[in-house]
Amino acid sequence: MSTPAAPPTVTAADQKLINKFARLYQQHLQLKLDIKEAENQIENINEASDELLLLDTDDAASVPLRIGQCFIHFDSDSITERLEKNKSVAEESLTGMKEKNSKIQEEMDSLKKVLYGKFGDRINLESEREE
Repeated sequence: MSTPAAPPTVTAADQKLINKFARLYQQHLQLKLDIKEAENQIENINEASDELLLLDTDDAASVPLRIGQCFIHFDSDSITERLEKNKSVAEESLTGMKEKNSKIQEEMDSLKKVLYGKFGDRINLESEREE
């Protein structure tokens, strides 16, 4: 009768790797939320731009734009410029967040290899996939 292999001991270095993975995972989750929010913001800006195109010339003289918690009236040309600027800022931010998330994912994958290599199925680093 063979004796089961003793579980590997968790060293301080292992614990640091596990903690690093946990921090990266939290950053990854927050970035996913931020990316979704930025995508929604870009979609809203696109819809607002489309609505501006549909306005009559009488209605286009004074169009309210929400800034913070208040609405300020602008003409349609000013709002179009502002929307384009907001869209480009949001797209740059989205690109940066996606790049950062990709780097975090790569680092998490390398940590998974190291930790699964040592602990095997005794450690769970997989998250439930949400759509």
